[in-house]
Amino acid sequence: MVKHGATKKRRSGRTGRTKLKNRNHQFYKPPNILDKTVRAMWNPRKSPAQNMADMGLQSGVNSSIDKRAESAKEQWKAPEAKPDGSKAIELFDIPQTNSANGITKLAGKTYAQTLLPVSIEDQKYIRKCLAKHGDDYKRMMRDIKTNDMQHTQSKLKNMAEKFYQLTKDQVKVDVPEKVMHLMVNYEEEEDDDSSSE
Repeated sequence: MVKHGATKKRRSGRTGRTKLKNRNHQFYKPPNILDKTVRAMWNPRKSPAQNMADMGLQSGVNSSIDKRAESAKEQWKAPEAKPDGSKAIELFDIPQTNSANGITKLAGKTYAQTLLPVSIEDQKYIRKCLAKHGDDYKRMMRDIKTNDMQHTQSKLKNMAEKFYQLTKDQVKVDVPEKVMHLMVNYEEEEDDDSSSE
């Protein structure tokens, strides 16, 4: 069957031309702001919370009653100016341990994570691994019966370190005897309870 001029039409460029959309349009088109001073100071490259902070306005007005609004407000704080006038943020590695108590406490990302940093399922999982292997993470990684999710050695170590940081109220499973000495916050609360009696 003959295709009457299909190749000629295709080569001429009549079909198949699609124009790419400007995906950056949202950044360059500022919102419709009626006030002249706010419109002059508004930066479309920044979030609304950052723009309001630059103008001296408070964005998270319910932060005193809502913990999530408070964490969002703290997240968008403007970087403090250095003595030389620069606002550069220094990046660094967070240490695994602290000389004061042996373990660094890190705040949770959300309100639920601050209340319970390690979920109950993860606590059951890491408790099963710790009960069998103690703090030998390499053997723990290779044991596919207890480590049925096949987590890596570093993942198991991070899970265990978070488990060691839990307080007595946050621990929802029995702590294995092999790792009881590593539960820093757990032991401190037991010492406080025995001294108060």
